[in-house]
Amino acid sequence: MKVLIVDDNQKALVIAKARLGKEELDVLCASSGKDCLEMVRKTTPDLILLDLDMPDMSGFEVCKILKSDNDLSMIPIIFLTATDDTTNRINGLDLGAVDYVTKPFDPFELRARVRAALRTKQLQDQLAELNRNLEDRVEQRTVEINQLLNQKDAFINQLSHDLRTPLTPLVALLPMVLKKIEDTEIKKILDLAIKNVGYMKNLTEKTLQLAQLNSSRLQLKMEKVDLKDEIIDTLDSLSSIFSEHGVKIVNNINSPIQVEIDKVLIKELVHNLISNSVKYMKDEGGITIDGFQNSKDVRISITDTGIGMTHDQLNHIFEEFYKADNARHDRSSSGLGLSICKRIIEKHGGSIYAESQGVNEGTTVHFTIPL
Repeated sequence: MKVLIVDDNQKALVIAKARLGKEELDVLCASSGKDCLEMVRKTTPDLILLDLDMPDMSGFEVCKILKSDNDLSMIPIIFLTATDDTTNRINGLDLGAVDYVTKPFDPFELRARVRAALRTKQLQDQLAELNRNLEDRVEQRTVEINQLLNQKDAFINQLSHDLRTPLTPLVALLPMVLKKIEDTEIKKILDLAIKNVGYMKNLTEKTLQLAQLNSSRLQLKMEKVDLKDEIIDTLDSLSSIFSEHGVKIVNNINSPIQVEIDKVLIKELVHNLISNSVKYMKDEGGITIDGFQNSKDVRISITDTGIGMTHDQLNHIFEEFYKADNARHDRSSSGLGLSICKRIIEKHGGSIYAESQGVNEGTTVHFTIPL
């Protein structure tokens, strides 16, 4: 390992070099701060023994320059000084020095401090090498993961398109066949088939939509709209469902909320969240909608009096294909609705999360859209 000794006193240089002769080190010498900087940039030593008092540049000045250079800042520096001054020690350590040695040198002390500094440098180098290797491995794995994700999205897109073709005539023709059948048992079988085909069609369309939202190529059609009006339109479109289930709606958004969004996607988001609240609510329940706007974003909260969720369910509800225990056999649910909501909000640069006090305590879903 290379050690650079910097001192304007030639006698001190010779003594220091002789003291380190038994350590089997490549010892270099410089007699000024300027020479030190030139030699460091040429040879990159593993340790610098730097005299504090030199005529052209002080050790403090040289240390500042070295520590401000990213390529040289990790070289440990031990200050050499003829005075045992506490203030100088503190200043030197604050600048980044690792140790102090007082002249005249005690040979054993000097070698011990140099060995300690070099051991630390070796450990730092090993850690830096490990970090570089780790970064390379992470980068390699990231490339592989992105390739797999792209393959997954391509597979889902192709599969969804391929499934649409045979499902389309089934969706159209099976109800027509059902009307022509008089046998009660066959009607039941056909009715079951129609429901399952509908489920497959819904799952196919939702899967394809999620794949499109996951794609980096998706471009949002942004326009400035009043979010209050979009929420009112969505509530109007769901009014028959509210009446059917006896759901009471309280919309506390009374003032305009101007925001730039993809209107179609955000409308679908609100529709999904409110429909989801109705689906998992006992009849005669209620839904409350609140909205707040500050200088940074808009926050919308949809609170229901439904079946609520456990802590574990809250941790998973936005995952793809996740269904809570009480919805696992619900053929009307694809398990993708909330995943789609999450992707829509993420595409807008916002966030979405849910809160619940537990089973039968209702649920609140919050989402934000940056202004």
